[in-house]
Amino acid sequence: MSSIFGRELWLGKECYVTAKSDFLYHGLDPDEVDLGASCLVTFSFDLFQKVLKSDYVEVEEEFQWPYSTTPLKLCRTKRRKRFTIHFPSYGSTRIANSLEQLSACGIKYVFGLGLCGTLQQHIGIGDIILLEGSVRGDGVSRYYAPLEFPGVADFELTARIKEKLVEHGESYHMGLSFGTDALYREERSLIKLMKELGVISIDLESSAFLTVGRILGLKCCWVGVVSDRLMEYDSPSGVSRQDKLKHNTLKHEGNIHSGHISEKLLKLSRYIIKIIDEL
Repeated sequence: MSSIFGRELWLGKECYVTAKSDFLYHGLDPDEVDLGASCLVTFSFDLFQKVLKSDYVEVEEEFQWPYSTTPLKLCRTKRRKRFTIHFPSYGSTRIANSLEQLSACGIKYVFGLGLCGTLQQHIGIGDIILLEGSVRGDGVSRYYAPLEFPGVADFELTARIKEKLVEHGESYHMGLSFGTDALYREERSLIKLMKELGVISIDLESSAFLTVGRILGLKCCWVGVVSDRLMEYDSPSGVSRQDKLKHNTLKHEGNIHSGHISEKLLKLSRYIIKIIDEL
Protein backbone atom coordinates (compact mmCIF):
# COMPACT_ATOMS: atom_id res chain seq x y z
CA MET A 1 0.00 0.00 0.00
CA SER A 2 1.38 3.41 -0.93
CA SER A 3 1.66 6.26 1.55
CA ILE A 4 -1.37 8.50 1.99
CA PHE A 5 1.02 11.43 1.59
CA GLY A 6 1.49 10.48 -2.06
CA ARG A 7 -2.15 11.31 -2.76
CA GLU A 8 -3.85 14.66 -3.30
CA LEU A 9 -5.58 14.62 0.08
CA TRP A 10 -4.13 17.54 2.01
CA LEU A 11 -5.19 20.60 0.02
CA GLY A 12 -7.21 22.23 2.81
CA LYS A 13 -10.11 23.17 0.52
CA GLU A 14 -12.88 20.95 1.87
CA CYS A 15 -12.05 20.56 5.56
CA TYR A 16 -15.04 19.84 7.76
CA VAL A 17 -13.46 21.81 10.62
CA THR A 18 -11.79 25.17 10.03
CA ALA A 19 -10.25 27.66 12.42
CA LYS A 20 -13.20 30.02 11.81
CA SER A 21 -15.85 27.37 12.45
CA ASP A 22 -14.03 26.34 15.62
CA PHE A 23 -13.99 29.96 16.80
CA LEU A 24 -17.70 30.36 16.08
CA TYR A 25 -18.46 27.19 18.04
CA HIS A 26 -16.71 28.78 21.04
CA GLY A 27 -18.62 32.04 20.70
CA LEU A 28 -16.02 34.22 18.99
CA ASP A 29 -16.35 35.61 15.47
CA PRO A 30 -12.80 36.16 14.16
CA ASP A 31 -14.12 38.64 11.58
CA GLU A 32 -15.40 40.88 14.38
CA VAL A 33 -12.25 41.13 16.52
CA ASP A 34 -9.33 43.50 16.07
CA LEU A 35 -6.17 41.87 17.40
CA GLY A 36 -3.80 44.09 15.45
CA ALA A 37 -1.46 42.80 12.74
CA SER A 38 1.32 41.27 14.84
CA CYS A 39 1.70 38.43 17.31
CA LEU A 40 4.61 37.55 19.59
CA VAL A 41 4.57 33.77 20.03
CA THR A 42 6.53 32.51 23.02
CA PHE A 43 7.48 28.84 23.04
CA SER A 44 7.65 28.88 26.84
CA PHE A 45 4.75 29.40 29.24
CA ASP A 46 7.08 30.89 31.84
CA LEU A 47 8.29 33.44 29.31
CA PHE A 48 4.69 34.17 28.26
CA GLN A 49 3.81 35.10 31.85
CA LYS A 50 6.95 37.18 32.37
CA VAL A 51 6.44 39.24 29.21
CA LEU A 52 2.85 39.99 30.22
CA LYS A 53 4.09 41.30 33.58
CA SER A 54 6.80 43.49 32.04
CA ASP A 55 6.66 47.27 32.09
CA TYR A 56 6.65 47.57 28.28
CA VAL A 57 3.35 45.73 27.74
CA GLU A 58 -0.19 46.83 28.54
CA VAL A 59 -2.72 43.96 28.63
CA GLU A 60 -6.35 44.52 27.64
CA GLU A 61 -7.98 42.14 30.11
CA GLU A 62 -11.50 42.49 28.70
CA PHE A 63 -10.61 40.38 25.65
CA GLN A 64 -11.10 36.66 26.30
CA TRP A 65 -9.39 34.06 24.12
CA PRO A 66 -11.56 30.91 23.98
CA TYR A 67 -8.75 28.35 24.42
CA SER A 68 -7.43 28.25 27.99
CA THR A 69 -4.67 25.70 27.36
CA THR A 70 -3.12 27.87 24.61
CA PRO A 71 -3.57 31.36 26.06
CA LEU A 72 -3.47 34.56 24.02
CA LYS A 73 -3.60 38.10 25.38
CA LEU A 74 -4.54 41.26 23.51
CA CYS A 75 -1.97 43.93 24.35
CA ARG A 76 -0.81 47.43 23.48
CA THR A 77 2.65 48.86 23.14
CA LYS A 78 3.66 52.03 24.96
CA ARG A 79 2.57 53.94 21.86
CA ARG A 80 -0.83 52.21 22.09
CA LYS A 81 -0.34 49.92 19.10
CA ARG A 82 -2.45 46.79 19.37
CA PHE A 83 -0.83 43.35 19.14
CA THR A 84 -1.08 39.92 20.75
CA ILE A 85 1.13 37.67 22.87
CA HIS A 86 0.47 33.95 22.54
CA PHE A 87 1.64 30.69 24.06
CA PRO A 88 0.68 27.87 21.66
CA SER A 89 1.86 25.05 23.95
CA TYR A 90 4.66 22.79 22.74
CA GLY A 91 5.39 20.97 19.52
CA SER A 92 4.60 21.23 15.83
CA THR A 93 0.95 20.16 15.95
CA ARG A 94 0.04 22.90 18.39
CA ILE A 95 1.93 25.65 16.57
CA ALA A 96 0.30 24.65 13.26
CA ASN A 97 -3.16 24.90 14.83
CA SER A 98 -2.27 28.24 16.41
CA LEU A 99 -1.08 29.66 13.11
CA GLU A 100 -4.38 28.65 11.53
CA GLN A 101 -6.20 30.52 14.29
CA LEU A 102 -3.98 33.61 14.08
CA SER A 103 -4.47 33.72 10.32
CA ALA A 104 -8.25 33.50 10.74
CA CYS A 105 -8.08 36.52 13.08
CA GLY A 106 -6.24 38.65 10.55
CA ILE A 107 -2.73 38.46 12.01
CA LYS A 108 -0.03 39.13 9.38
CA TYR A 109 3.28 39.11 11.26
CA VAL A 110 4.32 36.37 13.68
CA PHE A 111 7.48 36.58 15.77
CA GLY A 112 8.61 33.29 17.31
CA LEU A 113 10.67 33.57 20.50
CA GLY A 114 11.97 30.40 22.05
CA LEU A 115 14.64 28.06 23.29
CA CYS A 116 16.82 25.65 21.39
CA GLY A 117 19.65 23.20 21.75
CA THR A 118 22.85 23.35 19.74
CA LEU A 119 25.19 20.69 18.41
CA GLN A 120 27.97 23.02 17.28
CA GLN A 121 31.10 23.35 19.40
CA HIS A 122 31.52 27.08 18.72
CA ILE A 123 28.03 27.96 20.02
CA GLY A 124 27.57 28.34 23.76
CA ILE A 125 24.67 28.09 26.17
CA GLY A 126 23.07 31.53 26.42
CA ASP A 127 23.97 32.53 22.84
CA ILE A 128 21.33 34.13 20.61
CA ILE A 129 20.15 32.21 17.53
CA LEU A 130 18.46 33.95 14.59
CA LEU A 131 17.05 31.50 12.05
CA GLU A 132 17.20 31.74 8.29
CA GLY A 133 15.21 28.54 7.96
CA SER A 134 14.62 25.06 9.31
CA VAL A 135 15.25 21.50 8.17
CA ARG A 136 11.80 19.90 8.25
CA GLY A 137 11.98 17.05 10.73
CA ASP A 138 8.42 17.51 12.00
CA GLY A 139 5.35 15.55 10.96
CA VAL A 140 2.57 18.12 10.70
CA SER A 141 4.05 20.33 7.96
CA ARG A 142 3.76 17.50 5.42
CA TYR A 143 -0.02 18.01 5.64
CA TYR A 144 0.58 21.49 4.19
CA ALA A 145 3.42 21.04 1.70
CA PRO A 146 5.62 18.29 0.21
CA LEU A 147 8.93 17.68 1.96
CA GLU A 148 10.79 19.39 -0.88
CA PHE A 149 9.17 22.70 0.11
CA PRO A 150 11.64 24.61 2.34
CA GLY A 151 10.88 25.99 5.79
CA VAL A 152 12.17 29.55 5.35
CA ALA A 153 11.92 32.57 7.65
CA ASP A 154 10.50 35.84 6.33
CA PHE A 155 13.41 37.94 5.08
CA GLU A 156 12.02 41.35 6.07
CA LEU A 157 11.22 40.43 9.68
CA THR A 158 14.50 38.54 10.08
CA ALA A 159 16.40 41.58 8.79
CA ARG A 160 14.57 43.82 11.27
CA ILE A 161 15.55 41.58 14.18
CA LYS A 162 19.13 41.47 12.92
CA GLU A 163 19.19 45.30 12.84
CA LYS A 164 17.92 45.45 16.43
CA LEU A 165 20.56 43.00 17.61
CA VAL A 166 23.30 45.01 15.92
CA GLU A 167 21.88 48.28 17.28
CA HIS A 168 22.06 46.95 20.84
CA GLY A 169 25.47 45.34 20.43
CA GLU A 170 24.17 41.78 20.74
CA SER A 171 26.24 38.95 19.30
CA TYR A 172 24.28 36.20 17.57
CA HIS A 173 24.51 33.15 15.31
CA MET A 174 22.50 33.00 12.11
CA GLY A 175 21.69 29.80 10.26
CA LEU A 176 19.43 26.76 10.04
CA SER A 177 17.67 24.74 12.72
CA PHE A 178 16.40 21.18 12.75
CA GLY A 179 12.78 21.06 13.86
CA THR A 180 11.86 17.70 15.37
CA ASP A 181 8.85 16.02 16.96
CA ALA A 182 10.91 13.35 18.69
CA LEU A 183 12.85 14.76 21.63
CA TYR A 184 14.00 11.31 22.74
CA ARG A 185 15.27 10.24 19.30
CA GLU A 186 18.25 12.57 18.99
CA GLU A 187 20.70 9.77 18.24
CA ARG A 188 24.39 10.03 17.35
CA SER A 189 23.73 9.46 13.63
CA LEU A 190 21.21 12.33 13.50
CA ILE A 191 23.45 14.72 15.42
CA LYS A 192 26.42 13.82 13.21
CA LEU A 193 24.45 14.47 10.01
CA MET A 194 23.01 17.79 11.22
CA LYS A 195 26.43 18.91 12.38
CA GLU A 196 27.97 18.05 9.01
CA LEU A 197 25.22 20.01 7.25
CA GLY A 198 26.06 23.07 9.33
CA VAL A 199 22.75 23.09 11.22
CA ILE A 200 23.24 25.27 14.29
CA SER A 201 20.26 24.37 16.49
CA ILE A 202 17.51 21.87 17.29
CA ASP A 203 14.03 22.69 18.60
CA LEU A 204 10.45 21.44 18.65
CA GLU A 205 8.67 24.21 16.73
CA SER A 206 10.67 25.98 14.02
CA SER A 207 10.08 23.46 11.23
CA ALA A 208 6.28 23.59 11.39
CA PHE A 209 6.28 27.26 12.41
CA LEU A 210 8.16 28.51 9.36
CA THR A 211 6.61 26.09 6.85
CA VAL A 212 2.96 26.30 7.87
CA GLY A 213 3.18 30.05 8.40
CA ARG A 214 4.43 30.58 4.86
CA ILE A 215 1.75 28.31 3.36
CA LEU A 216 -0.92 30.33 5.22
CA GLY A 217 0.50 33.62 3.92
CA LEU A 218 1.89 34.74 7.27
CA LYS A 219 5.25 36.46 7.65
CA CYS A 220 7.10 34.44 10.31
CA CYS A 221 10.53 34.71 11.89
CA TRP A 222 12.25 32.94 14.78
CA VAL A 223 14.81 34.17 17.30
CA GLY A 224 15.81 32.52 20.55
CA VAL A 225 18.45 31.52 23.05
CA VAL A 226 20.52 28.34 23.35
CA SER A 227 19.47 26.55 26.53
CA ASP A 228 21.44 23.32 26.12
CA ARG A 229 24.02 21.53 24.01
CA LEU A 230 24.18 18.00 22.68
CA MET A 231 27.82 17.19 22.03
CA GLU A 232 29.72 14.07 21.01
CA TYR A 233 32.77 13.31 23.11
CA ASP A 234 35.59 11.02 22.00
CA SER A 235 36.92 8.13 24.03
CA PRO A 236 40.43 8.49 25.48
CA SER A 237 43.36 7.99 23.11
CA GLY A 238 45.07 4.63 22.99
CA VAL A 239 41.95 2.51 22.43
CA SER A 240 41.05 0.67 19.23
CA ARG A 241 38.85 2.21 16.56
CA GLN A 242 36.14 -0.34 17.31
CA ASP A 243 36.16 0.58 21.00
CA LYS A 244 36.06 4.28 20.11
CA LEU A 245 32.92 3.78 18.04
CA LYS A 246 31.42 1.79 20.91
CA HIS A 247 32.25 4.23 23.69
CA ASN A 248 31.93 7.64 22.03
CA THR A 249 28.99 9.23 23.77
CA LEU A 250 26.58 12.09 23.37
CA LYS A 251 26.64 14.37 26.39
CA HIS A 252 23.81 16.73 27.22
CA GLU A 253 24.76 20.04 28.81
CA GLY A 254 22.58 22.86 30.08
CA ASN A 255 19.34 23.77 31.83
CA ILE A 256 16.37 25.42 30.11
CA HIS A 257 15.43 27.19 33.35
CA SER A 258 18.74 29.00 33.78
CA GLY A 259 18.34 32.56 35.04
CA HIS A 260 20.60 34.27 32.52
CA ILE A 261 18.75 32.57 29.66
CA SER A 262 15.42 33.87 30.96
CA GLU A 263 16.85 37.40 31.22
CA LYS A 264 18.12 37.26 27.64
CA LEU A 265 14.75 36.04 26.35
CA LEU A 266 13.03 38.97 28.08
CA LYS A 267 15.51 41.34 26.46
CA LEU A 268 14.71 39.83 23.06
CA SER A 269 10.98 40.23 23.73
CA ARG A 270 11.56 43.94 24.31
CA TYR A 271 13.38 44.23 20.97
CA ILE A 272 10.55 42.41 19.18
CA ILE A 273 7.85 44.62 20.66
CA LYS A 274 9.81 47.68 19.53
CA ILE A 275 9.81 46.22 16.02
CA ILE A 276 6.05 45.62 16.26
CA ASP A 277 5.65 49.27 17.23
CA GLU A 278 7.56 50.29 14.09
CA LEU A 279 5.68 48.09 11.58
